[in-house]
Amino acid sequence: MNGPASPRQGLADRPAGHATGTRARAVVHLAPPPDLADQDPPARWWRSRWSEDHHGSDLRTDTAASARVAAALLGGKDDLAPDRLATQHLLQADPAWRQDAAAARLLVLDNVARLAASGTNQYADLGCGLTTGDHPLAPPELRPLHTAVLPVAPGARFLYADRDPMVMAHARALLHTPVPGRARHLHTDLTEPGPLLAGLRSPLAGLDWRRPVAVVLSDVLHELTDRQARALLRALGEELPAGSVLVVTHRAPDGDKERRAAVAAAHAGAGLAWHPRTGAEVAVLASTWRTPGPPCGAGAVDGFAVVVLESGAGR
Repeated sequence: MNGPASPRQGLADRPAGHATGTRARAVVHLAPPPDLADQDPPARWWRSRWSEDHHGSDLRTDTAASARVAAALLGGKDDLAPDRLATQHLLQADPAWRQDAAAARLLVLDNVARLAASGTNQYADLGCGLTTGDHPLAPPELRPLHTAVLPVAPGARFLYADRDPMVMAHARALLHTPVPGRARHLHTDLTEPGPLLAGLRSPLAGLDWRRPVAVVLSDVLHELTDRQARALLRALGEELPAGSVLVVTHRAPDGDKERRAAVAAAHAGAGLAWHPRTGAEVAVLASTWRTPGPPCGAGAVDGFAVVVLESGAGR
């Protein structure tokens, strides 16, 4: 997921464990400290068993990570004690936090399936987070985009992008399509639109720049400031091919003043960025996009702004 930090950009084509940057190396396996072992949730098939042999010296285990927290809320199992503590505080602040997140993710999958039915066959999931691959036992809300699109558009192509090296290690291990090469992985930072667009245009990304691309920002844009979000959405709207579609689910200010303050405090206490916005506020930031007609649709979810927009520009 994305935050103010700006790690080194680059296509995630290195073996796991060799990513560079100021945060964790691209690793999946880690052993919790002995005193936290009893807090580890029960194993599931998609949970990578943490192994002390493979962690990087700069891997932070004492703070929450947005990708791990978001996945934990949806039933994922690759989390640590600080992530579970952050999840606990969020649920205390808003008991509906988990069910709202699950409903918003299912709505994303429904929207991309609709786009596939209307002929869109290129998808870029920016800030893709920790999903589980296409195993039939995976929680539906943790499944990646291609599981919703391929049954409708078998020839579709996908790009999964994130700044978190751990997320990209998971993506390389789990996010693949039946036809090799149809799912690519990009290590990039949403706060740096220039390198992001360069990565999207690279032949290694596998996208055909002559045809529309559906860009998904699923429960991630609240990690960017207004300035960062506006720059990202403007760059995408100006540079993506005409007819491209933007699908956004965005945490919205919800509940009374006391609940909103508790949610903000839970994010601050965990060191997680928090910039909630209404649908109207998201639309203002995405001023270079326009509202499409059917069958794009959108939908509604409590606690979220759900926005589907279309690019009228492009090059």
